[in-house]
Amino acid sequence: MLLTFSLIFFSCEKDDFPSRVSFDITGRLLEGKHIDCIDIDIKGNIYIASDKELYYTSTNNNDHKNYSLDFPILDIAIAPDETVWIGTNGGGLGHLTGKGFTWYTAANAGLPRDHIRHVETGLDGRIWFSSCAFRLGGLGIYDGEKFEFLTPENSPLNQNMIEDIEIDQDGKVYIATTGTVGRTNIYRFSDKSWDCLGDEKGMFYWVFSFTVSPSGIIYLIEDFSLSSTFQSNNLFRFADNKWQEIDTDGIPGISFFTPVKADKRDYCWVAGNMDDSAILHVYNGESWLSSSEGIFPDDYISTIEVDNDNNIWVGTYNNGVFIINQ
Repeated sequence: MLLTFSLIFFSCEKDDFPSRVSFDITGRLLEGKHIDCIDIDIKGNIYIASDKELYYTSTNNNDHKNYSLDFPILDIAIAPDETVWIGTNGGGLGHLTGKGFTWYTAANAGLPRDHIRHVETGLDGRIWFSSCAFRLGGLGIYDGEKFEFLTPENSPLNQNMIEDIEIDQDGKVYIATTGTVGRTNIYRFSDKSWDCLGDEKGMFYWVFSFTVSPSGIIYLIEDFSLSSTFQSNNLFRFADNKWQEIDTDGIPGISFFTPVKADKRDYCWVAGNMDDSAILHVYNGESWLSSSEGIFPDDYISTIEVDNDNNIWVGTYNNGVFIINQ
């Protein structure tokens, strides 16, 4: 089944986006599908994964494709050359080019695991990915010729498990380590050197996801889903070389395993849930705004992505993708 959709875009001049926040749905894709991940490049190429299916479309033409894989897709990343890197559950690391798929696995490439939860592509073409478990493997880097794996034994990373990877518009790489509660750190790699952004002994309880804004602000949710204390999750912002907790009192439904995404204005979009209905929260740097109940009925938000025109793409567990123009 090819990807079909109804979508309205409103383009703005780059870096001149309106300050207002809209929750109006301007497009839908893949209605009725479970969405695992979305990636969109600056050229308007869009890839969306739903279990073992990979869908492609473009905002610039009517080209639509879909691919059926043998393993569930966990993450996707479009490279500068417009090829696609794919993390899977059990199939290793995939590379989709005009010639088809190439697969890198524990058997043929020495990966620690064939479970690749996160993958990102650097501006220099290097591929950053996770291939790890508790005290096994770590951060993988592929330069097109050879694989390198960073662990606590050969790098500044304090744990083997990599929970998220982000790369900003300047090419800086950010890594979240997990594995033991209370020891999660965010590391930044830039100019061939590493920095731990916080207490090297452990800065956060656990981090499921974080996001880096165009100006370099980091937003993350400190996640307490593994705690027996029923402690609520916290939103933190990293700016001016320090972490600050953002007041979330009165913001309902910031649940466990919460996706977050910074848009082109440095606003932070946070998934929430209330009465079994998904909602969106937005922190604009000063205050919070929230969508009304019912715009994502009887559903949960699985992923959030932002395109080059600052449209917000919301993937859901049961109802495909919603596009919200800003």
